[in-house]
Amino acid sequence: MNSANQGEHRKARSPAIVLGTVAALVTAGAVSWATPDGNLVVTLVPALAVGLVVFGVALWRLRRAHAGL
Repeated sequence: MNSANQGEHRKARSPAIVLGTVAALVTAGAVSWATPDGNLVVTLVPALAVGLVVFGVALWRLRRAHAGL
């Protein structure tokens, strides 16, 4: 992988990290509000799952968009 490709990879990763983090925080807030016990595992497992899925999809879409240019 040359340095130009690494720069494009880093550019695509940054918005994906932000989107994944926001999705995880929103999910954690929603699950925490919806469950009366506030169990940490009950809150974090769905938040991590949704955050990772959103990160993966965003990274895939951003890489496809950069490759098409």
